[in-house]
Amino acid sequence: MRKMRTLFLVLRCCGLSLYAGVSYVKAEEKVPSDYDAYLQETGMPENEIQKLDEHVKQFIVDDLKNGDGKFEYMKIDVGKQAMNGREEDFEWIEFYASAFQIGSTIYIYPTYEFAENKKPCGNDSFSFLLGEAIRPYEFGGTLWYKDRTMSDWEVSGNLIANNQQLNGASYSGSQLGTPRSAMKFMGTTYCHASVGTGDDNRILMGYSYQPKEVRVELFGWRLSRKQIIFVLAGGVVVGSVWWRKNKGKTQK
Repeated sequence: MRKMRTLFLVLRCCGLSLYAGVSYVKAEEKVPSDYDAYLQETGMPENEIQKLDEHVKQFIVDDLKNGDGKFEYMKIDVGKQAMNGREEDFEWIEFYASAFQIGSTIYIYPTYEFAENKKPCGNDSFSFLLGEAIRPYEFGGTLWYKDRTMSDWEVSGNLIANNQQLNGASYSGSQLGTPRSAMKFMGTTYCHASVGTGDDNRILMGYSYQPKEVRVELFGWRLSRKQIIFVLAGGVVVGSVWWRKNKGKTQK
């Protein structure tokens, strides 16, 4: 009888220890911050918020919080351009751009995400061109990667705009990834800008994947003149395209 009591007490203690252990783990589980609520307060539409990955939301919110004051969502017209000359180049990549404004300061977040596993060769380029309503002065970003064995994104490193212009920037080279096997990449960049002299608030984004000879970047004359120039890394013009201007207001 005494042995059974002892066994019962041991089992009961083990049960309490196990329960306490489980309770402790649950208490330590990390509850993610409500980035959605912060973006909603800026006036960002719910459908636009839900387009963004949770990592991208955190990137945007953290950067906005480092700004001076409360930003409001700004409507920006987003366009994309095939950099290698084929519209089907976009079947494996998605582009997003969110913009926020406080006074004469504008924060923009051009973002791309691979929808398929790809293998950048170290000579890729992600670039964007801005309309006259936006004049950038500071750039940066973060790159994430995810292979077939991963369920979530991991940080690959910071992104540096190695070609900066008065109307845009490009991120190119090995910083966009040089994996041994195909995988997905997601890059979110920030562009801090001021209100420009015009009313054209468009952003045009492009990605050059595994260019055969040299990467192609997206730069050109003023976007409101309707002419966009594709240039090589060395600055040689290789082509142009015309894009109709849709007027938009910078201020809300």
